[in-house]
Amino acid sequence: MNNQEKGTGNFLTGILVGSIVGAATALLVAPKSGKELRGDLSEQVDNLKEKSGEWKETVMEKSSDLTSTAMEKTNQIRQTAMDKGANLAETVKDKADQFRNTAKTAVDEVAENAKKGADDLQDTVHKTVDLTADNTKKAVDQAQSAASQADDEVTQKAEQLADQVNNSMNP
Repeated sequence: MNNQEKGTGNFLTGILVGSIVGAATALLVAPKSGKELRGDLSEQVDNLKEKSGEWKETVMEKSSDLTSTAMEKTNQIRQTAMDKGANLAETVKDKADQFRNTAKTAVDEVAENAKKGADDLQDTVHKTVDLTADNTKKAVDQAQSAASQADDEVTQKAEQLADQVNNSMNP
């Protein structure tokens, strides 16, 4: 997870906590009866739970989209690399056939070197694609974990606030 993603998570957590504190303060300072105040607090807690659920869904959708995009890009890169490797091997073979009659020994040596280079290139591309796929999966897993943690924190803080409000209303 990069610094920007951590900052965004911290910012969203700050907004959530600030919203909770602000709503609770506004409700506690408002000149209302205990029954009205408890009703308002209950409504605010319900709204907060609903919003946290919506945020969780948004994070999960974005994580799913990121996973799909990463897999699609990985498959595209892999296919392109395989096509290019196959095209390179085919080109080398055609050139070797053209010059075979005049310089058999030299052409065989060049073809062998080119095939080895194509194999090395293909191996390198496969390793790069696999590494990219692994890194992308790790990033998606981290994003999903962070989303789950944020949801757990929001739920816990909302429950704590509800407990505090209930405790202050029922001494």
